[in-house]
Amino acid sequence: MTLLPAYLSALAAKPRAAPRGPGAIEQMRAELRELRDDLDTLKTQKEIKLLLNELDEEKKMRLSLQVSQEPLDVKL
Repeated sequence: MTLLPAYLSALAAKPRAAPRGPGAIEQMRAELRELRDDLDTLKTQKEIKLLLNELDEEKKMRLSLQVSQEPLDVKL
């Protein structure tokens, strides 16, 4: 489910040469914005993974409660 390894390998494949010249600062700012966006994407992916794990735990607890409640329903 995770795209992290593919995403990181794609980042590693990008050449990161030190910019020089009049547009160097703008290029660095653009690269910084891109890196911040990449970081936000990774954080979002991590949050989604944590929420999915939490949801799985809730499902397990619900199923466990349903199974333990079945004998009580039969007695009533």
